[in-house]
Amino acid sequence: MDFPTEFKIFQQTDIIDDFMSHLVNGSMGIAIAQDWDFCREGNTIFFTLKPGHVPKLDVLIWFGFFTKN
Repeated sequence: MDFPTEFKIFQQTDIIDDFMSHLVNGSMGIAIAQDWDFCREGNTIFFTLKPGHVPKLDVLIWFGFFTKN
């Protein structure tokens, strides 16, 4: 199965601020950073899978669970 190697998230500023806070400081954000490079440009976060890595869908699901408001 082929997985996407890039994706982006676009949202209003306060949501992106919160999302970035969880990416940088949260345990699941740190887990995401093991496999994905990410950068913020305005209200968009771009994710790129690191070479040789595969997406860990459980990490993405748990990140969503722990960052819900």
